[in-house]
Amino acid sequence: MQTPAPRLSIFRKLIAGDSLRKTRLHDEKGNLVDGREWKYLPLVLQRFVARKLFGKLYAEPWWTFCIKRRVAEILTPDMKAVEFGSGQSTLWLAPRVHALLAIEGDAEWYERVKINLARSNIGNVTLQHRAGEDYWNVDDLADSSVDFCIVDGRDRGYCVRAILPKMKRGGWIYLDNSDKDMTHPDDGANIRAAEAELRRHVTEANIEIFTGFTIGSINTHQGMLCRLEV
Repeated sequence: MQTPAPRLSIFRKLIAGDSLRKTRLHDEKGNLVDGREWKYLPLVLQRFVARKLFGKLYAEPWWTFCIKRRVAEILTPDMKAVEFGSGQSTLWLAPRVHALLAIEGDAEWYERVKINLARSNIGNVTLQHRAGEDYWNVDDLADSSVDFCIVDGRDRGYCVRAILPKMKRGGWIYLDNSDKDMTHPDDGANIRAAEAELRRHVTEANIEIFTGFTIGSINTHQGMLCRLEV
């Protein structure tokens, strides 16, 4: 029988949010919020209050504002993009690229994203619900055909390995929540496996790390943006 996790004290919950961070200002690797992120704190709080009190969700990814800005600089209207894990990020990405394949593993969330895409009159997204091993199976994509990929959702280690042959030279991969699974060993599927796989294929000079406030939340997380060799 599995031992239940100890309950957090009110003080600990307020300061850290959960048992995995030192404080709400640290990611799960122990890194403090980047200095460049602080100017966005009012916007983070505004998004959090809008969601909690009014149920309002903006058409933007739940990354950090610095990551959002950096990715917006990279994306161009001729790009082909793939997204493992759909959501508000799908609505934000679609107008910035030529075509987007969004893969979703949760059936209910898939239906919600499908409705939101229709309401927004977005027509360049291929949204697919995939279960089991089909989630990361991208054999139908041509090799060296993808410009940008977001790895989110489930089984991120498998997703990274599957998408690497499909990426163009000089293409970009963004791994969200790259600070998670720190208490777990690399099992081939988890985020530790995803980061390790990226570091085997991308030079350190082509890796950008961001630690900042999560849009839509009041916690902090890390994102890892990688560019493949040109």
